[in-house]
Amino acid sequence: MTSTTPEHITVLGAGILGAAAAHHLSRRGARVSVIDAQTAGDRATTASFACVNGSAKSEPALAALNDRGVAEYHHVAAALGDAAVRFTGQHFVATDAESLRVAELRVHAARARGYGGELLDGAALREREPRMRLDTVPLAVAWFDADGWADPDAIRRHFLTGLQVRQRRATSIVPTSSGRLRVEFADGDSTDTDRVVNATGAGAPDIHLPAARTTRGAASFGLVVSVDTPVDLVSTVIRTPRLGIRPDGHNRALLHSHDVDAVITRGEITTHDATEILLDRARHMFPDAVGINARRATIGPRPIPPDGAPSVGALAAVPGYYELSAHSGVTLAPLLGRLLAEEILTGAHNPLTAPFRPDRFRKAPS
Repeated sequence: MTSTTPEHITVLGAGILGAAAAHHLSRRGARVSVIDAQTAGDRATTASFACVNGSAKSEPALAALNDRGVAEYHHVAAALGDAAVRFTGQHFVATDAESLRVAELRVHAARARGYGGELLDGAALREREPRMRLDTVPLAVAWFDADGWADPDAIRRHFLTGLQVRQRRATSIVPTSSGRLRVEFADGDSTDTDRVVNATGAGAPDIHLPAARTTRGAASFGLVVSVDTPVDLVSTVIRTPRLGIRPDGHNRALLHSHDVDAVITRGEITTHDATEILLDRARHMFPDAVGINARRATIGPRPIPPDGAPSVGALAAVPGYYELSAHSGVTLAPLLGRLLAEEILTGAHNPLTAPFRPDRFRKAPS
């Protein structure tokens, strides 16, 4: 007789990726437990610039995945409205030879695969974003109208609706003689489960797997600063070599910069000083907007798998164990959460995720 008892699936990590997987698993009838080692604000999701985009990728397999990730967000927008997702488009501003090369590459790749993109001049940018001032005239502006931004915490909460999150730190996952998996915790306790989804992001390599050894990826830290503004500074997502800025609600904006993230990751600057750098850049870029003030600065770890691409799917050496990790976690979460749930419950492997299986990082134990 076939059992009708739903499988028990434990999802480790309640960031946007883990939340999306738990949501789709639960909707399809699985009995889901969500466990997270961190507090609600101490994760990559909260510290994300949360630009929903396909324009930043040019490698074909990864670009195809991101394009589908953006398309998946239209379902999220239909469910949650424009308070959670807005397809405002994105301007990538080239002010030097290197950023011009990147802009041209991204537009060429996006247009070639049908995502869409075009190169504009500085006058077109000034017309669209009249409050912004740049020290130098842009060499070109790459425009991607399919891009946008999201409120990742609102989406994460939506995915976790009806699911309880327990705060515990997993330390190891051990196959048992019954064919199930035992999750062991830092407090000495453990729980047995049919399947495990490891969506702990930068913490994934720290969870011991006796049957396999992982090639660790890099870890970086990201800082975003939400600011109150006297007016709406921008209407689209804007990336320049010195500052990324996007809307964050009425009279609010979100700031980010890759070069500031780099010095934070190297430990060369405090969060307070990094926040001041971003505020100074924003005030310089919008000199007529008196009163740009920080309302919240958030720093968090950003997972980067060894080759920079996502890690999603089953690990052959540990039956019942699955990984879900991506540097572009916000863009990919709704799509990857759904595809992984389908793989776990039906065994179907979507061709989109085939290049990103976690087995590509694994080595046999010595």
